[in-house]
This record gives sequence, structure tokens and C-alpha cells, in this order.
Amino acid sequence: MSYIEPDFNYIRRAIDNSGAVYNAELLRRYHLSLKTRRFVILCGVSGSGKTLLTRMYADAVDAKYCLVPVAPNWTTNEDLLGYYNPLSKQYYDTDFSEFLRQASRAYHAAVSVKKVPEPFHLVLDEMNLARVEYYFAKFLSAMEVLTAAGKARVTMSGPDVVDLTPNLYFIGTVNIDETTQNFADKIYDRAQVIEVTHLREEVASRIQHPALREWLMAIFDAVADVTPFSIRVVDEVDRYVNEAGRIGVPWEEAFDDQIIQKILPRIKGTDLRLGTALQRLHEITANRFPRSNSKIQQLYYGFQTNGIASFF
Repeated sequence: MSYIEPDFNYIRRAIDNSGAVYNAELLRRYHLSLKTRRFVILCGVSGSGKTLLTRMYADAVDAKYCLVPVAPNWTTNEDLLGYYNPLSKQYYDTDFSEFLRQASRAYHAAVSVKKVPEPFHLVLDEMNLARVEYYFAKFLSAMEVLTAAGKARVTMSGPDVVDLTPNLYFIGTVNIDETTQNFADKIYDRAQVIEVTHLREEVASRIQHPALREWLMAIFDAVADVTPFSIRVVDEVDRYVNEAGRIGVPWEEAFDDQIIQKILPRIKGTDLRLGTALQRLHEITANRFPRSNSKIQQLYYGFQTNGIASFF
């Protein structure tokens, strides 16, 4: 059966109906970027829903999907594409290279009977945990040829060559924090880059408890300039408070827990704006959330004394 791609309105409705929160502009940009380049980088803070977006979109367009987590110790093309063992005379595929082979076989099988091939979405998760220029060089060059010429090949070993076919779409997710590697300009030049962010009203819509919504969004606003937290954090705080209510813990006490456990550990560094953020947090939590307010005062004192905020 020939593949029929759904239109954008169907894709948007399918993602909206899943319960995921992505604004129409972000979905439009992701959709058009895949159409334009076939190589898209989604960047943003941890927990902003980058990986979820790749899966939701792939499900909506009925694409084959493969998620490959990047390891910090990747340094060569073999880490990504596998290797040939001359002793066993066998090529050892990775999930990445095996998915390339599947996409190529599906494309050629469909074209041979004059059908439209199904799309394959290959996602490198947290691709900047390792040096992209080291492990991604061979594949990146091939992707550039694919974009320019409409077809390309990756040599695995000797005569073992895999076609990169037009039904293959490559997506990378990138966390923006101090644990990751920076990209060389040539990576950005060869991709469409989209920052995944959420509008304030989208974040607020995730919080079911009305009183919690007011206080959590006040904290969200206080730290947004220097250490924004993601929808994942908001969802977890909301679940924690709801579960606390099931065992008779007041929501204020549970939220006090979560300010300390989920929000304050993120406040670190030497950015001068942290002082202002800590002052705002002190005002919000004073006389209402005593344990987190005490910790905020410690953080502020350390920042004023040493010029650095550190939770531990």
C-alpha cells in the first residue's frame, strides 16, 4: 500500500489530542523544517518536550521511528554506525545503522512497485553529550550530499554501502546546559535549528490545583530570566502535590517540599541576575513556605558573600 501523508491540520489535531502542549507556531516550524532540510535540531532546556515532540509528530504522520541516545564517550564514527570485525568477518550494526538499512530497503521496495515509501524518523537524543564533530562526521557529510543531490551513500566497510534515501528524516535533540558540548558552526549550517519553548499560558494550563497554579507561576516568573524550568518540572510538582493530598498533607507543605527539591537546586552560578531572582523568591515564600524560604536566604547569603549561588 502506498504511503499517504496527512495534511498539517490533521497532524496538529493529532498532537493536540494526545494531551501534549505545543503551540501551533512551533508545530508549523517543525513541520516545514522537516520538509525543507530533513535534518532538524531541537534545542531547549531539559524537560521542555523535545524528544516527546519527535515521537508525537512521527506517530501523527505514521512514520517509522527510532530513538538513539547519545553517550558521552562517543568519539568515532563507529560509535554511531557500527564496525566490521575482520576476525569474525561480520559487521556489527548499531540501532542507528540498522535503521538506516531499514529505511533504504523500504524506499527501494516501494519505488520498485511505483508506490510512495513510508517516512523514517531517526532521532539522536541529547546529541551534544559527545563531540558531534567526532562521531557524526561521516554521516553529516552524507546528509549534505543527500540534501544537495537527492541521494547519497554511507560506506560501512569495504563493499558494504547503505543508501541514504529521501524517506529518511534526521532529528537531533540538544539540551542547553553546562553538561553538554557546543556545536561547530558547520553543524548549524547543515540543519534547521528550532528552540523548543512554551508560552506562559501553556505552562499554567498544566497545573490543576488553582492555588498551586498562582504560587507556582509566581515562582516561574521570578526565575524565568536566569534559570527557567520546564513543563516536566511543572507536571512533577503538580503530581507531587496531588499525591500529598491523598495522604492528608496540605498542599502548602507539599509545595514547600517541591520548591526545595525541584526548583532551588537549579539556582546556581555567578550570573548577577541570580541576586534579583533570589530576592523575588524570598518575597514570594516569606511567611508562607518556611523551609524553602530558609534555604533561599542561605543561597542569597552565599551569593552576596562569595558571588556564586550553590544549592549544595
